[in-house]
Amino acid sequence: MLRRLHISNFALIESIDLTIDGGMTVLLGETGAGKSIIIDALAAALGERLPSDSLRSGAKKAVIEAVFHVAPTHPARGCIARHELDWEADDIILRRELTASGTSRCFVNDTPTQANIVREIAVELIDFHGQHDTHGLLDAETHRTILDMAALSDDDRLRMRDRWLDLRHSTAELAHLQERARTADAERARLAFIVDEISQIAPQPGEDELIAAELRRAESQEQVVGFARTVRDALYAGDTSAYDAIQSALTALRHLLPFQPDLDGAISDLESARVSCKESAASVGHLADGEDFSPERLESLRQRQLLLQRLVRKYGSLTAACEQLDAARQELLQLDSVDDALQTAEQARRDAQHSAEHQASVLHALRVNQSAPLATAVADVLVTMGMPSAVFHVSITPGELGISGSDGVEFMFSSNAGEPPRGLGKVASGGELSRVMLALKRALAQQASHGTMVFDEIDTGISGRVARTVGEVMKTLAASHQILCITHLAQIASLADHFVQVTKTETDGQTTVRAQSLDADQALVEVAKLLSGEHITDTSLSGARELMTSLPRAKSPRAKR
Repeated sequence: MLRRLHISNFALIESIDLTIDGGMTVLLGETGAGKSIIIDALAAALGERLPSDSLRSGAKKAVIEAVFHVAPTHPARGCIARHELDWEADDIILRRELTASGTSRCFVNDTPTQANIVREIAVELIDFHGQHDTHGLLDAETHRTILDMAALSDDDRLRMRDRWLDLRHSTAELAHLQERARTADAERARLAFIVDEISQIAPQPGEDELIAAELRRAESQEQVVGFARTVRDALYAGDTSAYDAIQSALTALRHLLPFQPDLDGAISDLESARVSCKESAASVGHLADGEDFSPERLESLRQRQLLLQRLVRKYGSLTAACEQLDAARQELLQLDSVDDALQTAEQARRDAQHSAEHQASVLHALRVNQSAPLATAVADVLVTMGMPSAVFHVSITPGELGISGSDGVEFMFSSNAGEPPRGLGKVASGGELSRVMLALKRALAQQASHGTMVFDEIDTGISGRVARTVGEVMKTLAASHQILCITHLAQIASLADHFVQVTKTETDGQTTVRAQSLDADQALVEVAKLLSGEHITDTSLSGARELMTSLPRAKSPRAKR
């Protein structure tokens, strides 16, 4: 249940702070006074889209905060737990902030949260019905969704969704394997060519670089031998080699050791250097002696290089070519077993089809079982709303298997005696659609998890006695749900338990929307205005008093500006 709504610097609102009680609360005020702005602000706190121009002129930040009290077993608690949001109190606090830079942030219990998660939580808390929402009744897909609220559990829907997703996955896998089987011969030929081409050459990663270096040495043999001999002689083999010089220095150091014992480190370093000189000279020894590059050897290297270069041009590198060879061999093995895989996939597809069809039949039975009670409940409510001849029927027809089963659902409706029911969207007027929507909400009230319902001008297209019966249905809903309603009809407003007056004023060239609660006497005056306009008469006051005393109401509201 919505306990408190705080709005600051939103659109034309500077600051409004409302404490909302249970029962039925009506927002009163002239057309254009700003009642819908309050509802828009509430929707913004619940994660709905927020226009960038929603910030009040001259303000730096807008803040809307909605506080909901929920029972320990309320579904919203599970939703918050799934998203690991902090929550220790009994209230859920949803807050929306909008800055002058245009950035908008959502919070759940002071924790920054994505708007889609806030909307997911809000679905469990509140049900909005605007003056244009009846247009959804023109879409038969909406009819199935509404019936499912009465007929199906969350587990029923999830099982159908999972079965359908399994079917889609198995169908896609089967189609993939069928395509592979269809092109298997051509694919085998392509893969066999790759295996043949690469395996015949049998490259080794880095082999091309080794061959290129060997050819460079062959082409510069004289220089290579000269440089190698210079290195060998300078380090080890020459008359004045570094090795001999280090050996002489080591001998002298050892003679100095008795005179300076800390020369051990220097001796160790020179011994290492002597070994390094010998090893480095040995590493180029084969080059200093000259390599045997016969014409046959050179030609063999050049031919091998050409083969490797062809692979590099085609596959990018020898490493990539080796990887492609392994992949092609693996794919050939898979192609050899494609027939077995195809049979397995066909069986999996049949099993998934059977499972999905079975779950669809379960949903069909549940829908059929609940369609008549729902139709009866809606028709009964329509009778109380001034439509004694109304006929409401739920038509369930076979349809294409999908994520919601295989039922086509359409609400059939007739408001006149003797007229056969036809598709609701084809025959219902705007006022009739509003009453059907309200009747559906009344019929489904016990299945709804949300404790708050918001009706924004549901009185469109109705008046007089019909308006009174619509108000009485809303009053009945208020026995189990908190109702927040905008209306311009005294027949509906007079039934409210609590009243909030919304006004628009202009001060120093700036317009401000304000809201304040009304006591019983003030509410009487405002209902009288709905009957007679600004000029209140004794007759209008008497009429308002009669309307307001026809049903008991809850205790006075607590709301402050």
